[in-house]
Amino acid sequence: MLFRSAVALTTCLAVAPLGAEDWPQFRGPNRDGISSEAGWLSDWPEGGPKILWKQPVGRGYSSVAVAKGRIFTIGMLPAAQGNNNAVEETVTCLDEATGKVLWRFSYSGFQDPRYPGSRSTPTVDGKVVYVYGQHGGLYCLECETGKVIWQKLMVQDLGAQNVTYGYAASPLVVGDMVLVPARILKDMMPKDSKVKPESNALLLAFNKSTGAEVWRMYHESFHLGGGYYACPTACVINGKPCLAYHTGNACFGLDPATGKVIWKHSFSDDDLLTSKGRHGITGQEPAVLGNRVLCCVHPDNSNGLGVCLEVNGDKVSEVWRDKLLDNYSCSYIIWKGHCFGIQHNDNASRIGPLYCFDIATGRKKWEQRDAGGSFTLVDGKFLTFTGEALVLAKASTDQYSEIARSGKIFTPEETTHRYSDRIAPVLANGRIYCRSQNGVVACLDVRGK
Repeated sequence: MLFRSAVALTTCLAVAPLGAEDWPQFRGPNRDGISSEAGWLSDWPEGGPKILWKQPVGRGYSSVAVAKGRIFTIGMLPAAQGNNNAVEETVTCLDEATGKVLWRFSYSGFQDPRYPGSRSTPTVDGKVVYVYGQHGGLYCLECETGKVIWQKLMVQDLGAQNVTYGYAASPLVVGDMVLVPARILKDMMPKDSKVKPESNALLLAFNKSTGAEVWRMYHESFHLGGGYYACPTACVINGKPCLAYHTGNACFGLDPATGKVIWKHSFSDDDLLTSKGRHGITGQEPAVLGNRVLCCVHPDNSNGLGVCLEVNGDKVSEVWRDKLLDNYSCSYIIWKGHCFGIQHNDNASRIGPLYCFDIATGRKKWEQRDAGGSFTLVDGKFLTFTGEALVLAKASTDQYSEIARSGKIFTPEETTHRYSDRIAPVLANGRIYCRSQNGVVACLDVRGK
């Protein structure tokens, strides 16, 4: 599926047909946060679009995947057995039209009291859906039934270590492979590991049909930062298929066939080290336009830095940088030669302003506070969720212009956590899906008349 097969995914060369469109994975059909769906209702009535249904799916930050009449997402739900505080990470499959639960699949999970809930979003590929759990369990499930076709448990099977905030990457399908990051360090392997890895690993590729390992990638920067919270970006740079990927202290270009490093750019200690001498984490997938790669550096989970790199063969140079491009919780969207993003604001109840930068020059074109939270680009319009309401704005490289704003989507009980605004809304087949961190999915009707 990805690379379309490998090519058109991130280069946006392929044009999706007009009209209704599924949203089969994290950030949409091309994994770029952009939908080409047309014919939907953007002239909202007072109070916003009609809510068709709501469904509890468990706490989490997982977005939804929409494919062939079904909705897939992940959340933390009470365990079927155990004490009253026990939870299980649970994949929920819903009927697109009614919100009815069709099946659920659960596995072990944990509740981080600071940021409770699931992290990743399922990836639908044909008749199967891939799911990556907080504890590093990669599952290939039948879309129809939820039956396990194969599974790969990184900790138990490969000697991986659990990570601070839990594994958060949404599986990436590239050709015949499915990719996920993992933290495999020989000097940190659990003593009870049944299988000892032959080498360290940061990123792994598995045969998507069988689960057999195809390749693994490792670099010494893995010791210094969290590259295991996001997947690479499948792209084409200088005419060659590539996986753009970054860890806590470097950005890489990988050969998708082998996982070998094609190019690398390391960041300086001045960029990375905090007053406590820590390296930060990376929670975004790099954005690519031509031979330019945009990525974020986060020394201490706040006050990050956005960097634009230019790749020529195996040579990489930094073109420009700006602290406003601190996309801690959401990835960039590239449109009409410009970069759009949301600045991280660790000291506020809401994330920072929406902004627009010219990729060629690094010049900021505009920024807008209170524009909403994480966002999607649909048919030339920004669709954002504030944690309470949906906001629709005109997509423009010149200025921000709001079109409409809904009323509150969720009740206070349904959205008590302040990070609900970091879950980007999804528009698919004439319906908008938004999710509260407390674990409720709402479906709103924007089908054209």
